[in-house]
Amino acid sequence: MSEKRKRRLTEWGKSLLIVLLSVSALYLVGRTQFYMDGSAIGQSWLSSVLSILPGGEETQPAQSVAVWSEGTAVRPVRAVVTSPHGRSGIQYDQESVERLFSSFANPLSDALAGCSAPEQTTAAKFQAALGSKNPGVYLDFLGGVPLADLSAWLSGGRAPNQALTDTARRLLLTVTDEGDVVLYYINEDTGLYYACETTRDLAERLSQLVEGISPNGAAFAFESGGPYAILDPYTLLEGGATPQPGRYASSNPVPLPADTGGSYGAAFDALVQSLSFHAQSMSYPYRNAVAVQEGAERLHIFKNGLVTYEAADLEDPRFPVQGEGENLTHWEIVGSAWAFVERTLSPLCGEARLYLIGTEEGEAGGTAVLIGYQLDGAPVLVGRDGYAARVEISGGAITAFRLQLRTYTYLEEGPMVLPELQATAALSALEGGGSELMLYYPDTRGDTVTAAWGAF
Repeated sequence: MSEKRKRRLTEWGKSLLIVLLSVSALYLVGRTQFYMDGSAIGQSWLSSVLSILPGGEETQPAQSVAVWSEGTAVRPVRAVVTSPHGRSGIQYDQESVERLFSSFANPLSDALAGCSAPEQTTAAKFQAALGSKNPGVYLDFLGGVPLADLSAWLSGGRAPNQALTDTARRLLLTVTDEGDVVLYYINEDTGLYYACETTRDLAERLSQLVEGISPNGAAFAFESGGPYAILDPYTLLEGGATPQPGRYASSNPVPLPADTGGSYGAAFDALVQSLSFHAQSMSYPYRNAVAVQEGAERLHIFKNGLVTYEAADLEDPRFPVQGEGENLTHWEIVGSAWAFVERTLSPLCGEARLYLIGTEEGEAGGTAVLIGYQLDGAPVLVGRDGYAARVEISGGAITAFRLQLRTYTYLEEGPMVLPELQATAALSALEGGGSELMLYYPDTRGDTVTAAWGAF
């Protein structure tokens, strides 16, 4: 081989070695502290280089992770059964509420499926039906639930009753004096009252279900009078029994270790994968968080348990939402957000349960769905935001979300809270009238949470 050719091969080998060393150095820098505040010189170039190397990152393909019909049915937090023998109410005892709800779930499903078009009614008629001794069940879901979603969930994903377009927190399924069956509800958005006639065959089933109910003195503020008249009319009073809610340990289920050693742990990897990112994706410190990056898409996981995401590519969304038509309906949006959050948070939140808070306008248009934690029927207010999750859906896809990761474990009975009468007096002095008296758990991201009375 000629000397000239040897020199050319030697120089080519040196050049290749320099390139490999440069790429290696950039990779190592990218995996350590090079990224500050989410901005890095050469970040996009490094991502491009890594993507062509063997085993480099690949953007997770878009997949529908939020099918509205696949969520588990939301559960009420309060239930009142009316019967010829009297009335029995349950709250702050989620296991008992869910046992009762399971008995009435099939009749409620059939009632929702068979409802006629809702007709507006009055508060007086709703309250008269609630105060009657006719067989029936009143359910309070704590937040606004689209009746179409409730219908679909209870029927195993069956197409919902298209006549039910409203959202309700409180509903009453009852038999009338004439033997008809009527579903009453309060529209959560407008505060208006509605009634729908449904299949008359349910009358006998409701009568059978309430036969074994023993009255326990439960009453509503609207019928109790006296000092309770200042409360929201549908505040449920427990007939003198003072609740003693539990005390719970609280923590972040996906803590970020101080010394990662190149890994953030199995819980971190599982969370990343559950959110449709690769566990092997490029990750780097970002203020009080770790950023997980795939192409232009970025997921932030903070030390306090907050997880945030904003879509970078709206034309090829990571989280498309499936609907039955060209445009998503309100109930498809809410049901899809519920299914997405339930799948992500339910394995992590311990003894807490999720509930639908409601909806609001998204920051960039579209609809934002808010979902909360509750412990034994009492809402948990996490940090300043309060909610467990806020999911924005626009243009047929999830475009942003904020998740607050918390896990709750029962420790013991908490301290006795004030009796309802004294709590009402305190509320009157501090807040004035019209508020609902309710137990809640403030969670300031400490080690434990304890219930207290609040005005809502």
